[in-house]
Amino acid sequence: MILILKKNYSKCCLISFLFICIFQSESVFASREPIIRVLISKNNNLRIRSDRSIPLTIEGKFFSSKKIKGLTLKNEKNRKILYFDKNKQKKYNLKSNQKFQVRSSDGRGIWVGQKRFSGKLNLFVFDSEILVVNVLGIEKYLSSVVGSEMPTKWPIEALKAQAIASRTYALKQKGNNLFDIDSTQKNQVYNGLESSTYKTIRAVKNTRSLVLTHNNKLINALFHSSSGGMTENSQDVWKNKYSYLSSVRDFDQNNPKFKWQKTFSSNELTNLFPKIGGLKNIEILDITNTGRVKNVKLIGTYGFEQMSGVVLRKRLGLKSNFMRFKFFEEEFDNKFPTKKGLIVFGQGSGHGVGMSQWGAKYMASKGQKAEKILKYFYRGVQIKPFRKDYL
Repeated sequence: MILILKKNYSKCCLISFLFICIFQSESVFASREPIIRVLISKNNNLRIRSDRSIPLTIEGKFFSSKKIKGLTLKNEKNRKILYFDKNKQKKYNLKSNQKFQVRSSDGRGIWVGQKRFSGKLNLFVFDSEILVVNVLGIEKYLSSVVGSEMPTKWPIEALKAQAIASRTYALKQKGNNLFDIDSTQKNQVYNGLESSTYKTIRAVKNTRSLVLTHNNKLINALFHSSSGGMTENSQDVWKNKYSYLSSVRDFDQNNPKFKWQKTFSSNELTNLFPKIGGLKNIEILDITNTGRVKNVKLIGTYGFEQMSGVVLRKRLGLKSNFMRFKFFEEEFDNKFPTKKGLIVFGQGSGHGVGMSQWGAKYMASKGQKAEKILKYFYRGVQIKPFRKDYL
């Protein structure tokens, strides 16, 4: 009996020791978790409120840990004002370069317009606009980014690959004095708690702290929706050449938007290219090895101009610069001569560099793990827990 008690006591001690070690390890990692500052709004009229009964706390020039239900910032008679829900008659005049912070202990987050955000909010008041910056831990941020960038019904290994790529991309952003990263497609999409699901939280948790490195530095982990059959070399889209961002075969043919087309009328072309009087013809000067348009010559009524395929894509609002052109004649009445419209035929969506999200989905659906997916699209990289010296 004494022997049994000793064995049970030893087991309890071992379990307790392991629990303490694991708990301490998690606590240490949590305390070192990188914080990210995300620009979520640029506006002159803003509504911020608590989710339910738990109040918000606001700090700033006029306030010291003031408890509030909600607040409004807006332009009124050429001045910026702030007022609270409980006393809308009392209005505070705001001056440029003022800063406020709003925080909440409510896990359901803080409403900014129609979206909820966890963490804290920094509000910066300027003459032209009011900036709202969400300050939170990188892992909480990623659980939303993964759901904002990729459909959550996709295979878990694709979501895990997205989590690692997005974590790497976010941590590499240098930022400025006010924020590190934008919440739109300028960087990567972040929609707050609305895009965080059980599956995205799982994908982030299972890849916690993992990043992509090359020569012990974070890579520029670019990604896109669909390449149109072949991803692109970085130097064929931008000036910088990265060996890990080399062209590889994509597996994105199951994308319902794999092929697309867009039509422009002669009037639209005239508005888009006013300096040369619209478009009469387009000459493709050179293409990349994958078939994307690199440079074009645009010929109009009053002359011509040259531009890159990337710039032309932005000008026309196209999904990618994997494109070809066909002009067609528009029918007008007898008072006007025949004019030309344009049809653009294209493939893929995005810049085509780095990981293809539709390609990642296909590979995951065939049983490939996140590590293999990432090492396929990013050549010669390693996957490691994040360290500050990787920056």
